[in-house]
Amino acid sequence: MISKKKGARAARRACGIALAVAAISAHAETGATAPVDPQRLQGTEAAAEASIVPAASIAPVAPTAAAVPAAPIEQAAPAPATAAAPAATDAASASAAAQTRVRFARGNYKPGIEQLRVVRRENTMNNIAGQVALNIALSVIAGGVSVGAQGFSKDDLGGTTLEALKDDPLGANPAIGELNDALSKVATDIYRRRAEAAYATALTDGSTPEEIEEARKVQAVADTPLLPGSWHLVYENLTGSDELFRLKFGAALGRAGFMRPPAECFYQSEPVAWNEWQADNWQRLREERAKAVARCTETLSATPEKFW
Repeated sequence: MISKKKGARAARRACGIALAVAAISAHAETGATAPVDPQRLQGTEAAAEASIVPAASIAPVAPTAAAVPAAPIEQAAPAPATAAAPAATDAASASAAAQTRVRFARGNYKPGIEQLRVVRRENTMNNIAGQVALNIALSVIAGGVSVGAQGFSKDDLGGTTLEALKDDPLGANPAIGELNDALSKVATDIYRRRAEAAYATALTDGSTPEEIEEARKVQAVADTPLLPGSWHLVYENLTGSDELFRLKFGAALGRAGFMRPPAECFYQSEPVAWNEWQADNWQRLREERAKAVARCTETLSATPEKFW
């Protein structure tokens, strides 16, 4: 009897343990994972797929100006000349940069005319024979004074150079520098017009391509030379003790020919005391030089084109 009771009790105890274990297992599974609704799971997965689109399906976004560095800007090359461009325009552009220089020629003067020279009283009194030697022509540009036919003049004396202006451009004959430059601008305009006219004619008179090309060229050196005249400081009075001197300058455009005298200009200053010429680093000489160049530029620029 006791044995049966013990067996039943053991059986009940084992069953209770088993139930407790089962309950604990069920409770653990329930706390770990809640039951999942299949439809709800599908909706969740669909939402997840909608929010995470594969990279391959993303449409490329156009880059913005801020995100993409600007390409370097290149200067446009000038458009090439076309065959339709007028030939006259080509000729004008080809000759635009060409320059015509007036050439300086010493003419009949011996070396020395290129620098400012001073003619003093002693040059007349002591060295007449030797001083009348800068020019060998019968007439010179010295304010209309002639040598030979009308006798001797102090304006024909060679004088002496000034050591103080030996290397100073102020002492150089303006016919070599400023006057030459000014007249070269006039010559350039004249010879450009001649080239344009010759080119236009060559295009219509059956000239060869070589002749046409040659016609359009602007002459580099003018046919008519620029000849120097006096560039002297000449004493004013032979007698007395004053130290007055006049600045004298002259030039001629063109060689003398039959019935065609050269165009001439002449300038002389008022008589000024020697110490005034030297004052302020030869300031008076600079001023008178500028006046002389302006006078001769105006006079010689008026020479008719046919004489250039």
